[in-house]
Amino acid sequence: RPSTLSVEEMDSKILKASILNGAIELLPENLSTLAIIPLQMRLVYQIGQSYGYQLASGHIKDFLATLGVGLTSQYLEQAVSSGMSFASTYALGHVANQYYASGRQLTTDMLKAAYQHVMQDGRQLQSQYLPQMQETARGLNTAKIMSMVRGG
Repeated sequence: RPSTLSVEEMDSKILKASILNGAIELLPENLSTLAIIPLQMRLVYQIGQSYGYQLASGHIKDFLATLGVGLTSQYLEQAVSSGMSFASTYALGHVANQYYASGRQLTTDMLKAAYQHVMQDGRQLQSQYLPQMQETARGLNTAKIMSMVRGG
């Protein structure tokens, strides 16, 4: 089924979310765990919604877990290489878009392979968008971020 968003709107939505999460990760406060996963879940929810799916949070958590996006993997990996939030949000958004566009027909293996593939793209784009992440980070504070997490 088609999305209510155009290809350009979808790409823009995913990129904006990736830049925001990359910016949150640059802040000294440890907001990653509080904000990034909920904002990634919201992105998946909105993508699903654009295809006419009303997704329960349990489904979204399962979807993230399937891809290996979750508190443990993301933040253990983060200790090794910072700046995972941009790439993981970027990959998550694009794979969610493929998944709901296919009518949720992709298998777990296909999803994992797609995620790893798009993650490479996300890592390459990260340095290109770093100035925008730094700029965004300067305009953020804890209250603003928590308001976004709550849907403000």
